[in-house]
Amino acid sequence: MEKNKIIEVLKKEIETLGQFNIENNDTLIFSPGYLDSLNIINLITFIESEFEVKIDPFDVNLDSFESLNKISEYIENKLNENS
Repeated sequence: MEKNKIIEVLKKEIETLGQFNIENNDTLIFSPGYLDSLNIINLITFIESEFEVKIDPFDVNLDSFESLNKISEYIENKLNENS
C-alpha cells in the first residue's frame, strides 16, 4: 500500500478518535493530548486490523507514533517486514 493511502486512512481514523482536524502530516497528535490512552489503544487495534500488522507494545512511543508521517513510516516498515 502506498504511503499516501496509508496517511489518508490514518488521518480519517485519528480525526474521528480525537475529534480534531489534523493540519498536516507532521502535526503532533500525542504530546498535545489530542488522543487519550483509550484512543491510543483503539488506534493500535485499528492499525493492526486495517493494515494486517502486529504492533509490539514497546514500539508505541513518540518516535514512531507522534505524527501521521511517523505512523505511516512505521506501518510501511512493518508491511515490508511481512512481505
